[in-house]
Amino acid sequence: MTTAEVFQHACQLGFQLEPRPGGKLAVIPGDNVPPDLVDVLKAHKAELLDWLNRSPCPGWGAVPPVDLALVTVRPHPTPQDRERVLAYLLRQTEDRPGPLAAWLVRRENDYYQGPGAKWDCGLICYAAARDAASWQLNCNECELLGFFQATEEVASRLDHRRRG
Repeated sequence: MTTAEVFQHACQLGFQLEPRPGGKLAVIPGDNVPPDLVDVLKAHKAELLDWLNRSPCPGWGAVPPVDLALVTVRPHPTPQDRERVLAYLLRQTEDRPGPLAAWLVRRENDYYQGPGAKWDCGLICYAAARDAASWQLNCNECELLGFFQATEEVASRLDHRRRG
């Protein structure tokens, strides 16, 4: 189970999870927590606390800081993941000049002159878009790709229902 799935499972059972000082995880209400949920929460406590203590994401259209560290490891996205991430940023910029588009161009240039010097231009574009989206949504690349895939699946199901 992912951290988000553990959190969602607890919520579906009627429990609220909150971080507390001293590295503690509060389960509200605290009485009658099923033993299997207690085991899952114990197994995922560190990840849950990290996830619950994250600052809220800056969100759509927010421009990442200029000094955001470059990821030096060459990315290996699938063609679908590359397309999803690039489309997410293109929707935000509306393919027009602006602060976010300028940040992306600078970021691509930084990759080209740095760790991405031997990457193809598609990977450089992906890396810049991935960095912006990950920063905006306050998640890592794996979480980002999972989010986009799940969003696409939900949209597909909704479209199928409308047609059916």
